[in-house]
Amino acid sequence: MTILKERRITLGVILCAAIAVMANAYPGRSSSTWKGMAGSQDVGSLDRRISSLEQRLYSIETRINRLEQSAISQRTPVVQPSARDQEINLLQGEIQTLQLRVNEIECGLVKLDERTTTSAVRETRRSDGARTTDPCRLNPATPLRLSTRP
Repeated sequence: MTILKERRITLGVILCAAIAVMANAYPGRSSSTWKGMAGSQDVGSLDRRISSLEQRLYSIETRINRLEQSAISQRTPVVQPSARDQEINLLQGEIQTLQLRVNEIECGLVKLDERTTTSAVRETRRSDGARTTDPCRLNPATPLRLSTRP
């Protein structure tokens, strides 16, 4: 809609400019002078002038159309999310949820491993200097809490 408004405004300005040019071409002449001039000019010269003005206006309109087309082609298109993009986003969210669940299950298995290993194996791990920072191995006695499903 804004392009059409701009085009109408532009054409209006061009028309006003053409009228102003024509009015200034013969300054100081009254309407009776115009009537006398019209009688003294032949139809052929008036027709040539009108044709010339039409060609100029057509040329200006063509240039405006080209400018509009180049402006439209240079604009970045507004990308609207398609159904596929929405589906991809949904799948990515589900994958993240599944990864969280897998991490929670792995933590549960590590806690179970720590609870079921013998104290000798645990002491051997500690004496080997393998200090772990895994919270699942550090606190095997804490209960496992899985995230709730949405």
